[in-house]
Amino acid sequence: MTETQTETQAQEPVEQTVPGGTRWGVFAAIMAVPTLVVAGLIALLVAWLFTDDSVDTGEQKVSCAEAFAYGGAKPPTGARDLGCVLEAAPDPRYEARFLLRSSEVSAWVAASYPDGPGLRHVACGGDHDVYACMNRGPVAGQSASVQLEVTYDGPKWSVVRFVAFTE
Repeated sequence: MTETQTETQAQEPVEQTVPGGTRWGVFAAIMAVPTLVVAGLIALLVAWLFTDDSVDTGEQKVSCAEAFAYGGAKPPTGARDLGCVLEAAPDPRYEARFLLRSSEVSAWVAASYPDGPGLRHVACGGDHDVYACMNRGPVAGQSASVQLEVTYDGPKWSVVRFVAFTE
């Protein structure tokens, strides 16, 4: 008996298709890398926002009475926005900044340092905004030198920078 062609084909094993032969796994692996990078950047941003990144500048706030007393002066009456700091160094260096009416600056300097020097309006250093200044070395009974710089802050007010330090 001879086999017919149809019977031969029927006896050959039929190839089965395996399910899941797509490339979704490769696509998922490729997409996981940028997703992890973005998640890492977000985590770093959150960590940066919530960490204490304050830098110790060596300055601490002090009472202005202490700062002015070190330089042999009293805080001016009528001063606004008065703030005083002490720089941490081997020798103390006090700095005060405040607003004072321009018409009262010379009177405050004269009352604080009756033995001079007074404010001068020329040769006040390289800052062109400074219209008046004073440099005072240590005098009898004091160990501190004082520097004053006065700049305009509008038509009626001046910003005064008071620095008292040991040379």
